[in-house]
Amino acid sequence: MKDTKLVYYPVLPDEKDLGSERSDRVRRWLDETLYKSGLATDDESKANAYLVAAGDGGMTKAARNRASNGKLLFGINCGTLGFLMNQINKVDLIPKTMADVHLVEVELMKGTFYQKDGKELSYLAFNDIFCGGNIADYLSFNIEGTLSHFRDRKVKGNGVFISTPQGTTGFALNARGSSAVLPLDTKTWYVGGVATGPYPDSVFTPQKVEITVSSRKPVFGYADGYEQEARGVERIVVEQTNKKVCLGFLKDVDFESRRRELAQKTELGTY
Repeated sequence: MKDTKLVYYPVLPDEKDLGSERSDRVRRWLDETLYKSGLATDDESKANAYLVAAGDGGMTKAARNRASNGKLLFGINCGTLGFLMNQINKVDLIPKTMADVHLVEVELMKGTFYQKDGKELSYLAFNDIFCGGNIADYLSFNIEGTLSHFRDRKVKGNGVFISTPQGTTGFALNARGSSAVLPLDTKTWYVGGVATGPYPDSVFTPQKVEITVSSRKPVFGYADGYEQEARGVERIVVEQTNKKVCLGFLKDVDFESRRRELAQKTELGTY
């Protein structure tokens, strides 16, 4: 298995998308080197890995869309921070065998959004499930878990979220400024709040979690950001899934240390 040759299927943003030019160097590598050497293919069925040339958003989308395919996802950062990506500026640095990568398996969660009009929307999430209002809204949230050790809580404020380990790097930082970054290989989830009191911050075992919200104003729900949205939300159920993805990172890079370093720099505004 370790000596297995990697054959990548490229996952790049559409050339018409804003910011797609950041992936141009990878497009050149594909045309000039990777296809000719057999390290990449344009036939997805013949690949055992995806070469994701994007930012963190592109990786989360690729993970959701390809979670059932059982292929490795190896990211090249063509975005800004690149918490989930590898920093590669030369084509020769792209791993050629499984022995050249450190593997981290992560699980996706599912959020079911129950709307006031009776409709239901279900989305997979690689990072987080969020519900809340506009910045000036003051909402009431009741958060309940199914396992006995979960501390049920009532909070008031702008929003609450349930995050996977990989989601704690980005969402918790942007929403709260916290440097609580869970290791990618930990089997825990994180509950947090946005301008809430008391703050519901805690780490817990993945389980079925129900969030009920009361508000006179519209409440919005999101799974991994704006691409998966629900409006008029009154209840969200967050659950585990059996969908897993395997992320690959360069073996000579201490990826977890790099995540923590980026988190601290983001918190301090020095990145």
